[in-house]
Amino acid sequence: MSWQYFDQGYERTTDKRIIEILLKDLKENAYWVQFATAGFRSGPTILVKVNKNRLFFDLPRPWRDDLKIARIIYQDGDKIHHSFKVRILGTDYEENLVITDVPKEYFRLERRRFYRVSTPDGSKATFEYKGKEYTGDVVDISACGTAIVLPKKETLAVGDLIENLVLNLNLSANKPYDQELRVAKARIAREVPRGPKKLYGIEFLFENEREREPFLRYTIRREIELRKP
Repeated sequence: MSWQYFDQGYERTTDKRIIEILLKDLKENAYWVQFATAGFRSGPTILVKVNKNRLFFDLPRPWRDDLKIARIIYQDGDKIHHSFKVRILGTDYEENLVITDVPKEYFRLERRRFYRVSTPDGSKATFEYKGKEYTGDVVDISACGTAIVLPKKETLAVGDLIENLVLNLNLSANKPYDQELRVAKARIAREVPRGPKKLYGIEFLFENEREREPFLRYTIRREIELRKP
């Protein structure tokens, strides 16, 4: 399952791969987190270690030894609010660590339904339109569509469908993404002049939400790359 609308602007995911990526990002960027439960909120702390079944947080102050379940809350570098619930498995006072299980679901609050991220130079798209194959440069992408730049002489009609769209994207300069992204059908949503070229906005036409998941994974990975110094 990818991100799904939950309530009051929140989205929820139980996708293990997405949760794994977000936890890795949380640790690597050392975002401040807090443990929250009814009547208590810990001091700020950081996630210091992740393994398959456990999370290890620096022991915050104040702390409550009787906590069994808490919600972890934090804000990332893009000011997106995240939260997830964990069971407290123990407190190691010698190592100054709080040990929890790994969350099975993750929540975020973001105004837009899907993130749109820029794509690095070298990201390419190929597709079929009216029996002809086209190749263009991908300039941005989200889980619902992409923007492709073509030579000005190539003309696509807004509203028409394209088929067999294949995206070969980079995560950063000279760092290819490890899989092709494919869409069986897509719609040409807009055309914008761009100097000697044309930019086309493309809307993905998925038959089910599962087809969207690889695109969500790419946008998360790309966001992480963009945040790196």
